[in-house]
Amino acid sequence: MAGKNKKKRCILSKAIGSAASKLERRPPEAPNNLKDVGLSLAELVRFFYAVLGKWHPLDPPRAIIYTALDKGMKTIAMECGERSDCEQLKHPKMLNDLYEFKRCLRQTILVSKKRFRSRLSDAGFDKEDILLRKGRARILKPAFTVIRDKEAKCILVIIRGTCSLTDTLTDAMGAPVSFEHKFISSDGEVRIVSGHAHRGMVSAANWIRERCTRLLLDALRPSPDFQIKVLSPLVRC
Repeated sequence: MAGKNKKKRCILSKAIGSAASKLERRPPEAPNNLKDVGLSLAELVRFFYAVLGKWHPLDPPRAIIYTALDKGMKTIAMECGERSDCEQLKHPKMLNDLYEFKRCLRQTILVSKKRFRSRLSDAGFDKEDILLRKGRARILKPAFTVIRDKEAKCILVIIRGTCSLTDTLTDAMGAPVSFEHKFISSDGEVRIVSGHAHRGMVSAANWIRERCTRLLLDALRPSPDFQIKVLSPLVRC
């Protein structure tokens, strides 16, 4: 009897190992149907069991509490006059960079879930400036907006940060996967960047790339002096 139970456990262990191996070899792609969603969630469970299951259950809350209470690294504007390690910026280029950064922060309201049309006007854009918008996030499919910024002469790809349960599931799929990206450099040469990265981020990036590449090329054709900028803000929804 003990021998039969041991054999059953061995068969079950091999089956689970084979299934886990197949999940691990899945390409980093966003799901196209319910079956793919199920496999993605199974990969998430496998990753948690194999990696995060080794953590002490109190480690994550300890890290969050430590970060929230550690005020030594935080500085607010009103403290600058009282601290010896702060200095007012006066260089024109630095001030211009800060102005551009402020504009980017203002544009990030366009990826919020609420009042898109009114916020579009607040950010200084018209309806015809919106080239593409995916306002609802799904697993491995983040919400994003592609918009033409005439003032800055650029096409903005604004990808919303974590703002929903599906975004959190995408974040949690942290198993490392290989990737390879080809691009044309400023000297006209085709170059390749490769390595390993977070499965959720690679899958989401591939999904966005498939929907944006042709659109961006068409948008740049009549405006060759425009640049492409990618923003990925963390926003309050």
